[in-house]
Amino acid sequence: MRLTTNLRVLLDGSVSDILADEICTYSAIVRAERVNLLPIKEADDDVVVRYAKAHDLIVITTDTGLNHVSFPVCRHPGIIVLSGRRRHESVHADLFRKFMQSGNRGYAKDKVTYLTDKLMRVRTHDDEWIHFPL
Repeated sequence: MRLTTNLRVLLDGSVSDILADEICTYSAIVRAERVNLLPIKEADDDVVVRYAKAHDLIVITTDTGLNHVSFPVCRHPGIIVLSGRRRHESVHADLFRKFMQSGNRGYAKDKVTYLTDKLMRVRTHDDEWIHFPL
């Protein structure tokens, strides 16, 4: 089953301005807020996730500490972690591009999604993993 959807996102403070600018270019991003431009810019992850929940935004981060262990599935609108071996902005931008073009971005809603070099891994409500190639 392939899901596509428009996304409302909160770009975590770990997302550089260059990467944030790239992410905001996608027409399927219908709302994007940046933690660095909000009063919560110095806040810890708990505050960021609470803000995202209050505004129904999926958090996009490069911080692997924002994960399914710290923030269990179903307790927030979703978290997308841009990870992988290489952590350069251009690599993360490419991962996000592949994710947006995959037709599977709807799976990110209410879950924790990890984007790696070749794989989209989604932690589900049933504590299972769904894998999609990127």
